[in-house]
Amino acid sequence: MSLPCVVKKGVISLFLWVAIQSMSAASENYAGSQVCASCHIEAYTDWKSSQHHSALQKTSPDNVLGDFQNTYFRYGGVTSRFFRKNDQFMVETDGPDGKMGQYNVVYTIGDYPLQQYLIEYRGGRLQALGIAWDTRPDSEGGQRWFHLYPDDQVDYKSPLHWAQPSQNSNRMCIECHTTAYQKGYQAENNVYNSQWLEAGVGCESCHGPAKGHVEWSQKPDGRKGKGLVVDISDANRWHWPEDQSIASAVDKKPQKQIDVCAQCHSRREGIAAEPQIRNPLTENYQPELLRNGLYHSDGQINDEVFVYGSFAQSKMFQAGVTCTNCHNPHSNKLKAPPDQLCAQCHNPQTFDTPKHTFHKAGSVGSACVSCHMPEKTYMVVDPRRDHSFKIPRPDLSEKLDTPNACNQCHDNQSSRWASAALDQWLGKKWREHPEFASTFHQARTGSRAASEPLLAIAANDDYAPIVRATAYSEMANYLSRSALPVIGKGLNDHDPLIRSSAVSTLASAPPQSQLQILLPLMEDPSKVVRLEVIRVIAAIPEDWFTPAQRDRRQQLVEEYIAVQRLHADTAAGRINLGQFYLKLGRITEATQQFNKAIVIEPLFEQAYIQLASAYHRMNRHKEEEDTLQNGLEKNPLSASLYHSMGLYLVRQKQREASIVYLQKAADLMPDNPRFIYIYGVALHSTGNSHKAIKVLTQGRERFPDNPDINNALKAYDK
Repeated sequence: MSLPCVVKKGVISLFLWVAIQSMSAASENYAGSQVCASCHIEAYTDWKSSQHHSALQKTSPDNVLGDFQNTYFRYGGVTSRFFRKNDQFMVETDGPDGKMGQYNVVYTIGDYPLQQYLIEYRGGRLQALGIAWDTRPDSEGGQRWFHLYPDDQVDYKSPLHWAQPSQNSNRMCIECHTTAYQKGYQAENNVYNSQWLEAGVGCESCHGPAKGHVEWSQKPDGRKGKGLVVDISDANRWHWPEDQSIASAVDKKPQKQIDVCAQCHSRREGIAAEPQIRNPLTENYQPELLRNGLYHSDGQINDEVFVYGSFAQSKMFQAGVTCTNCHNPHSNKLKAPPDQLCAQCHNPQTFDTPKHTFHKAGSVGSACVSCHMPEKTYMVVDPRRDHSFKIPRPDLSEKLDTPNACNQCHDNQSSRWASAALDQWLGKKWREHPEFASTFHQARTGSRAASEPLLAIAANDDYAPIVRATAYSEMANYLSRSALPVIGKGLNDHDPLIRSSAVSTLASAPPQSQLQILLPLMEDPSKVVRLEVIRVIAAIPEDWFTPAQRDRRQQLVEEYIAVQRLHADTAAGRINLGQFYLKLGRITEATQQFNKAIVIEPLFEQAYIQLASAYHRMNRHKEEEDTLQNGLEKNPLSASLYHSMGLYLVRQKQREASIVYLQKAADLMPDNPRFIYIYGVALHSTGNSHKAIKVLTQGRERFPDNPDINNALKAYDK
């Protein structure tokens, strides 16, 4: 427990004054973690040994864990050398042109189970080296250099190469590895002047600017919050209702703490120029939903999503469990062994027995986390546990190819074997447990059967808000009159994530309906909702609005543009802004943004596709073709660019030539049913009906519920 911040004034005041005066803080309201140590000794000591403290550090003999004693590492035909030059840590490796060069390593990221290194690069950039140091003990396979993309054969032409924009830490990493970060991107000359108060995640990253608290400590009074701008001490206490095996919150608190942790422990997009820790999460960031690629259809983690999105699905989240119920916030360590943590709320006499686990007591399989928090390894050596706390569903693995905890351990057995084991232990009722995976899988594969189940999930308050919001986001492809009551419910939900997603369902609705339904939400108190409202209604003519409404519309237009300009150093941000300009009818500005996206990230395929689409709208077909060809030269393995070029040739009535490109797209991305369908239709249009039916039949085997593929086969296979 932290010591109370009450110290004799004469003892602490000189130290505080010196520390505050010597700070190079970005804001005068910050104090610095060193100041906090004066009172909160135990918390500070825990923090000094934590991964928050080591999140970002200047290179020094004490901080660098990798072997820079003239060691070598070979990858993809390149031999990199790690060495010291005077007091600097250096790496000799292939640069942006493929030629060998020597680069200064200026910062470390993390300390276990791996340590990454940031290279000082032109334009104020800090680039993340693709080679990292495995800090695990030698007995566990550590103490070695390794590449973060061992199976990709990354070279200087790859978007994953350390010198490429995708590996730029100024925009990708440092915000969550420092305190009071300011990106300092200068769009006019494409350089950074990034600054921060502290390297590492300091006290004020979570507790907010502490100058007011320091002043309070000099003269304690009855001030609310003791001078701090945010109170995150809202971990709930629990009691055991009579005859119940699971505890309930004594007084469910608002979970502000989770909002603070989710600033970094989430997959999200910034929407505030200067995030304020006192604000709700959705005023500072737009959290990602359970999207394909990020999550499996059942919500289990797939890509790196950093805990929040998985935890927000859980019954624990809905019951009021907070991060510090399990984790020491200062040391980052668990407060107790995992099974003991679970026993805080789950009666071990019920749950920690072979009757519940069906595994021998004390075995790996009997541990709560083995079944309910399966691991996935990222960055080659970093296993992370899923925080959605789901029950194993090998039956869904059989149908949907989702992972399950049973086969993670019993990897020599099939999911059918695991399902049979559960049938034997539990009967078949476990298969009837509510799930959304089947519906989300149907939506992802374009099945019309997803329509009604999506409505049911979106309207069901028993599902977590992030699950319901995801259902709403998928409903845009299934818009119908029967959906309107459910959409109306979502637009009035208390959760801004649900309201925002309900707005998105109307993207393809008639403009009159959009205006009628969404006009009141132009005044929504939540920024994520307002941003989605203006994105959806941006194409509605101005003269449809009253003068007062036009003024409000213009305010929202400016708000949306300002948010996208926060990401002007990314192709995605430029593309979002360009698409918005297209809706506003500002096509010249749109093409400028798409061109800028290509300059910023030449390997970003969507920049070429969007620019070509804009040229198509302007009937500038030569520039459309040149843009796609340029994109393919830069991205010769882009399925989307091949597909776009194929469609361009179809529109130019060059059907035979289009087949080569459409086939290439389908071959490069066999998991895209749209590419298979278009390729099959193109084959049929050129008279090759036999091959068209073969391609579409193979597509139906992979995507049996896809309506486009099925309808084409009905039409052709007669």
